[in-house]
Amino acid sequence: MPYLRSAMGGALLAAAITAPAGAETAIFDFYIAGIKAGEARLDLSETKGAYQAKSRIDAAGLVGALVTLSYDGSSSGQLTRDGAPVPSLFQAHSVTPRTDRRTRIEWKDGVPSSVSVEPARKKAPDPAKQGGTLDPIAAAFAVLRDLPRDQLCDKTLMVFDGSRLSRLRLEPARDTGDTFTCDGKYARVEGEAHSLSSQRDFPFQLVYAEQPNGVGRLERIETRTSFGTATLERRS
Repeated sequence: MPYLRSAMGGALLAAAITAPAGAETAIFDFYIAGIKAGEARLDLSETKGAYQAKSRIDAAGLVGALVTLSYDGSSSGQLTRDGAPVPSLFQAHSVTPRTDRRTRIEWKDGVPSSVSVEPARKKAPDPAKQGGTLDPIAAAFAVLRDLPRDQLCDKTLMVFDGSRLSRLRLEPARDTGDTFTCDGKYARVEGEAHSLSSQRDFPFQLVYAEQPNGVGRLERIETRTSFGTATLERRS
């Protein structure tokens, strides 16, 4: 089903920077036009100035019966004094109807020092020019974990996945009743188009609910696709 992986990946990525030490697990159901299309899981943890994050995405429902599609990624590294992630190792395995691809990036002093993408892309950004970027899972750690409201949204992150350079921009949070919402855009800046979509920009919204301890917890990610509104809704 065209567009699914790009929509899921864009929504997650776009889907801080400080939070209490500990671990979080979030499970999301992914819907397109009200039809369940996949599931996503995020496991995030930090301790003693370091972080670990894992993400797993699988097609489900009717889509899962028709196509093989999955993404399995992990990131680990250090945290700055204000809690921002600085990756040291990123690994990902993605499967689509067109290809089975594995990626590994090692980082040194905030710059990718070793990049392996198999099968290789025809063209990709120069890793030596990607200093200060985050891998996709580190970006998810920076944006999607539970955080105090004044540390959510209103930020721009540059994301390098070995094949593409992307920009993740979140506008300041705004009140929406019992929740608050961040408008955002995930844009491909450099590198090949996504295998299932040539779309360059992915506008989206992040919807948070304030918890009793005062932090904001992500409850829903919403974006528009050519098949209708796509949402990731938190299950747990």
